[in-house]
Amino acid sequence: MPSHIALRGLPLENLKRKPFRTGALLAVVTILALTFFGGTMLTMNLNTGMISMEKRLGADLMVVPQDTAQKAEALLTNGNPSTFYFTRDIATEVKQADGIEQASEQTYISSLAAACCDEKLQIIGYDPSTDFVIEPWVASQFKGTLEDGKMIAGANVNVSTDGTIELYGRKWPVIAQLANTGTSLDNSVFINQATVPDMVAASSKVSKQVMPMEYAGKAVSTVMIKVKQGYEAQTVAENIKRIDSRFADLGYVYPGGITANTKTSLTALVTYLKVFVAVIWVMGAIVLLAVFASSVNERKREFASLRIMGATRGMLDVIILKESAIIGLIGGVIGVGVASLVIFPFSSLIGKQLQLPYLQAGPAAVIGFIAITIVCSTAIGIVGSLLTMWRLGRPEAYLTLREGE
Repeated sequence: MPSHIALRGLPLENLKRKPFRTGALLAVVTILALTFFGGTMLTMNLNTGMISMEKRLGADLMVVPQDTAQKAEALLTNGNPSTFYFTRDIATEVKQADGIEQASEQTYISSLAAACCDEKLQIIGYDPSTDFVIEPWVASQFKGTLEDGKMIAGANVNVSTDGTIELYGRKWPVIAQLANTGTSLDNSVFINQATVPDMVAASSKVSKQVMPMEYAGKAVSTVMIKVKQGYEAQTVAENIKRIDSRFADLGYVYPGGITANTKTSLTALVTYLKVFVAVIWVMGAIVLLAVFASSVNERKREFASLRIMGATRGMLDVIILKESAIIGLIGGVIGVGVASLVIFPFSSLIGKQLQLPYLQAGPAAVIGFIAITIVCSTAIGIVGSLLTMWRLGRPEAYLTLREGE
């Protein structure tokens, strides 16, 4: 067999002959690739979720019933479904306050554990004609009218093959399913306000009624407010309180503040992730250098024999580079694969556990970072091998052979 063919296959054969050394190097590179890709994807998904959350929080102020502000805040992020309400006459008065540009009512109902989902759903009744928070998002994917008795489903809601969702023992037609937002809206269904009494009536037939029937047609959970230019949300809240002394006890939620607090938590988490990835890479680089450096003494006889048989210094360098590139490539692929098995199938669970907006990045970004991770993994292996190449270049072949004897 010609020598050039033997040299071409030699790097792979060398790796096979030393399974322990190869396995140790693969393990280190795999861990580096896993932490880099996993940490980067978590960071990217959190940032994507934050951007999505900012887009969906179109209100400057939410007015909610007494002692329900925390429940309302939770609904904006990843909280549990809730049912709370005051009556429409209060909402009508609230909307008379000075400084309001737009106002729209929403009604929240927490369902039972539904056939479509592992957990309870948040049912949101809204008025498409006045809404400025949900409707722009809906309109980006659905151009029709939300009719009575029908609903729009969030991204995480499993719609049956016949295009319905079963709630309270009744099947409700689904006319559209929305894109993922990384927030609790993904676990919600949307109905118009005229359908709320039907939903309340349905609940009474299979469980405890979600609210007294006499309130079903006039229950309002929140008034979503967009303030006029030149006004602050806190100022408008004070204006509402002046309308009636009872309104001082209402809950006032400022989505902008929630966004700011969420950003602070996200920034802290992202910082910890970056530090963790950096530490792992520094430690991994040190281990790789140590393994490659120690392999010089182990392989002196091997490389000296190749020199005596006619291999040039350049040929030895190519063999070493190919070995390290193969290890880097395989380790990078394994690391990306393991991280993907955790991040992609369990993205909903990750978002829920973090209690932060979490939205999977698009395919183009994911593919790009897969490529970057594999390139970086291959590069770190090659950089580690440079030390071996440098040390082998110092002694002559016959001296190296004698040292290995």
